Amino acid sequence: MKFILIVIGVYFLIKYLFKAFFPVIVKKTFDKMQQQQQNQQQQYKQKPEGEVTVEKNTTQKNKHNTKDVGDYVDFEEVDD
Repeated sequence: MKFILIVIGVYFLIKYLFKAFFPVIVKKTFDKMQQQQQNQQQQYKQKPEGEVTVEKNTTQKNKHNTKDVGDYVDFEEVDD
């Protein structure tokens, strides 16, 4: 009986804490995302109109030389 009361008590404690702290965490996360969006808009506005920016991807994939991949074998049809 004591175990059941402890489990019920822990359940209601977690439920109360979740209701108390979840909105605060969501609001904090939302405010952070909104601040990042405002920073991006400010950076965009700082560029003069008509300016073109090209961002090059510095990570290059290794291009394989297809000549050294293997030997070419002629296909011959075999009659049974």
